[in-house]
Amino acid sequence: MSTSRLRAAAKSPGTRRELTRERLISAAREAIGEKGFHRATLDEIAARAGVTKGAVYDNFSSKDELFLAVVAAWTAQRSQRFSWPTVRKGSLKDRMRQLADAVLADAAEARLEAPMRAEFLLYTLTHEGIRRSIAKAGAQRFAALRERIVQFVAEDELPMPLDAFILMLEALIPGLMFIRAQAPELAGDAAIHAIFESFSAHQTRE
Repeated sequence: MSTSRLRAAAKSPGTRRELTRERLISAAREAIGEKGFHRATLDEIAARAGVTKGAVYDNFSSKDELFLAVVAAWTAQRSQRFSWPTVRKGSLKDRMRQLADAVLADAAEARLEAPMRAEFLLYTLTHEGIRRSIAKAGAQRFAALRERIVQFVAEDELPMPLDAFILMLEALIPGLMFIRAQAPELAGDAAIHAIFESFSAHQTRE
């Protein structure tokens, strides 16, 4: 986009509002990651974003709504950067190893995000309204994961129903990254490869 078009976009009320919202979400994510949700104040978040506190309430009705926006943005960003296998080519063991490779490729980013993920989980579990909102979004998240997974594996290849496999991945991958962040020797590359390759072991026994 040319400089003149960028300037024109910046003058657009809709664009300015979107940019302010993005800056607030980014600032909130940084503050939550550094201080935790409870200690990250709206005043600090506004200052980090370079806007007034009033601008926060122009975009979000509450701190909880801003929290949910951060979770949504973070989830979308992680989904975009995660290198899911994309074709049903090769043995299931090979494709499960590719999935393990994707987990390992994302491990450095996941390590940096571990404190924020822990903070999000704690806040969600201790605030019923947030928990219900996250639960409502869960169906969409699972549907998106299903679309990703069926690109490289068929349900009849798996040792469990596809929905159970998705649920297992939702628990397994963050759990492995937490363990790797705390004790890397317990969740090394070989161990993670072995875990994912084991999902194809039932085929060799048939």
